[in-house]
Order: sequence, then structure tokens, then C-alpha cells
Amino acid sequence: MDNKERARREREKIREFDKELFRYTGQVAWFLPGLFSFIVLVMTGIPLQAVITDRGMAATCVIMVTWVTYFVLQPYINVTDSLMQRQKKSGTWSRLKFLPVSKGAYRRVREGYLFRYLWKLALAGCIIQCAMTALDGGTVTVWNFLYVVCMLLVYPLCMGWLLLLTG
Repeated sequence: MDNKERARREREKIREFDKELFRYTGQVAWFLPGLFSFIVLVMTGIPLQAVITDRGMAATCVIMVTWVTYFVLQPYINVTDSLMQRQKKSGTWSRLKFLPVSKGAYRRVREGYLFRYLWKLALAGCIIQCAMTALDGGTVTVWNFLYVVCMLLVYPLCMGWLLLLTG
């Protein structure tokens, strides 16, 4: 068996584990990422030209995007033992390490989940940013696109990578 086939089988095993995991957690795990994503999308409605002048707004957006990244990855990183009396949390890697999967495949699958969530968020953010900038009477520049792409895609992917690396 070559490396590509082995990597594909590892990813399949991890995804099967995640399907079983979400059978028990349901949609509750997506409430907080959805809430923070909605707040971030509302904040992208503020034109970049106004955000540049208000440092507090930029810091708030960075904090919200960090929370989005954390809460999107949280169900994939920690598992709550609901059958235990104290409902102790443990890492999903501690459960998966007994399967024939590598830590690299584990991280790649998790990063793939995060990327699929974030590119949709960044696309919606670009549309909202450009529409609100145009409606405000300003001109839409390449900086409006770069601001949203960096804030909603590049930065959260880097934060997610660090979270998976340390978690």
C-alpha cells in the first residue's frame, strides 16, 4: 500500500470517528461558532475606511474571529465523557491514537474542517464589506478584499493551526 492510499484511509477513519462523535453532540456544538460568526459578519458591514480610524473596532473584530476559530475547532479537539459522573473532558487525539492514524492526518482533517467553514465566512464577509462600502458612498478597493480575506481566512487558519499544534 502506497503513502497516498494509507493517508486516504487514515482520513476516512478520522471522519468516521467525527460522524460518530457528532451523533451525540448534535447541532449544539455549532451554536457558539454560529453566534460569533454572525457578529463578525455584522462587523464586516462596517467599511474598512471607518475601521482604520477606530482601533477598538479592529481589536474587537480580531477577538471575535479568534473565538470563532476556537469554537469551530473545539468539538473536534475535546470530547466530553457524558456517561461519567463528573463529565470529564478528554482530547480526541487520546481516543484516536489507538487507531492506525498519524497525528499529521489528524491535524490535516481538522484543518480541512476549519478551512471549509472559514472560506464560506470570508466569501460572505467580502460580499457584505463591498456592498456596505459601495452603499456608504465610498469606492471599493482591493484593500477591502484583502482586509476581509486576511481577517476572516488567513488569520483564523493560522490561529487554528497553532491551536491544533498545541492541542
